Amino acid sequence: MLTCEINYAFKNKQGEEICGDSICVKKGERRIAVSVSDGLGSGVKASILSTLTTSMATTMLFNNVPTDEVFSSILATLPVCKVRGISYANLCSVVFDTETNVCHIVEYEFPVVLYFRDKKLLQIDKKQITVLGRKIFFYEISPVQGDLLFLMTDGVSQAGMGTDNFPLGFGVQNIVREIKVLLENRINSLSIVRHLVKLTERLDKGTRGDDALVAAIHFKPLEVVNLFVGPPEDKSKDEEIVKKFLSRKGKKIVCGGTTAQIFERVLEKKVKLDIMSFTEELPPIGKMDGIDLVTEGIVTLTHVFRYLQGQQEKLGYGAAMLTEMLLKADEINFTVGRAINPAHQNPLFSHDISLKFRLVQDIAQILTKMGKIVKVEYC
Repeated sequence: MLTCEINYAFKNKQGEEICGDSICVKKGERRIAVSVSDGLGSGVKASILSTLTTSMATTMLFNNVPTDEVFSSILATLPVCKVRGISYANLCSVVFDTETNVCHIVEYEFPVVLYFRDKKLLQIDKKQITVLGRKIFFYEISPVQGDLLFLMTDGVSQAGMGTDNFPLGFGVQNIVREIKVLLENRINSLSIVRHLVKLTERLDKGTRGDDALVAAIHFKPLEVVNLFVGPPEDKSKDEEIVKKFLSRKGKKIVCGGTTAQIFERVLEKKVKLDIMSFTEELPPIGKMDGIDLVTEGIVTLTHVFRYLQGQQEKLGYGAAMLTEMLLKADEINFTVGRAINPAHQNPLFSHDISLKFRLVQDIAQILTKMGKIVKVEYC
């Protein structure tokens, strides 16, 4: 079964504190919805309009509301500029059904939609309907593994406008040429979107420029990661819970020394420490048959959280491995033991807001915002 890896990057118009272009992602086991919008103008007003547009479209499409109803609602809500006669925000939405392997793309006044397969740009047949007097375009594709769909606001295609090299802007043809070169050199989708935004910044240097957003939707096999964090509350259920955890599809990670000891006892296997992975910040990782990674618990998770929050740039070996596995995953399942480690508790706080629980909740929230499917269960 295929799923979508979604990466994006953006830049603000020079002098603005907020980007007027927005993206919204909702991801479930069967349905994935992504919307990108460019608010007219820039700054706070544009951001409000584009955020409203993407939030409405993504939420409604994710919940299987018919497309014509979605756009009727959005077009009725969005005001029209009296001077230019255009809407205050454009829109492109993508909805992918993982079970049927059908992807629907719908756009309204959106500048750049590019679909690549095997490093080649594919032309997609589109249909047109009229909703409230506006032209809406539809595409339908059946993606295969490795396909890439790029959505870009006009801040990218019009970058460098007015300069000697690009008097009319960078243009779609140059964007396509740039992506082809990157794909030929096996550059991944995250690096591509970041490169295009940095390129836009360079082209806009010395000009007024505009907000810009690039999103890449990469169709790939579903990758699942399962984390077991902390010992179960009821020791008598250790064996049952461990075997249930091991029966799940996907990679397995065990966090915490006490938790690892439970797996050793249940499985009658030993964790072998990798001394070469020892760093000043973190203990070494462990290896065990049937488990992809064994790490220390609270400190490692704290480092992961700080890195994901942008508070920390460098990671010790164990935290780096754990972070890489989380970022590559499409679905992440946490199994969190309710047993309390007295060394990690503040006596003024209740059991429900222990450090372990808070860290898992915060990491899960960040990963969810990245467009990953995240589940947390307690034992």
